[in-house]
Amino acid sequence: MQFIFQPMTEADARIILAWRYEGIYTVYNNEVGDEGIAEMLDRRSPYYSVRDERGELVGFFCYGTAAQVWDSGERSIYSENNTISIGLGLRPDLTSKGIGLAFVEAGLTFAKEQFAPDNFRLFVLSFNERAIKVYERAGFQRVRVFKQRNMYGENEFVEMSRKA
Repeated sequence: MQFIFQPMTEADARIILAWRYEGIYTVYNNEVGDEGIAEMLDRRSPYYSVRDERGELVGFFCYGTAAQVWDSGERSIYSENNTISIGLGLRPDLTSKGIGLAFVEAGLTFAKEQFAPDNFRLFVLSFNERAIKVYERAGFQRVRVFKQRNMYGENEFVEMSRKA
């Protein structure tokens, strides 16, 4: 499958925020609201829509502070040591179809070409072994496990990183 990256549009943001995951993955369901859309359209920490070769919206990537699990204040792409945090989402009906690794690798290749980082970092909920396996196959290593509290309660995250 070929993946085509485009800057996020408001229409794509509304579609993505309306996606619904099932089972334990409902934690990834979002509310469609002005705040979520504004974040996805903020170019200081950009989101990209990802389409397949037929032009169908299949997922998204975000790069920079928007991909962190804490509020970092001012939005930006890079953190310490020329590191870029990445976040991503695959359309719910495409999960567990064997395309996750290709999707992640496409997002990393795109980021290398666009931003020239030295390192990548991502955060994943610790129960999401399905995603962790894909990230490890893409070369990420577990750095640490930590708990983060927000309005939805306390969640345990795994921080993972790799060289660009």
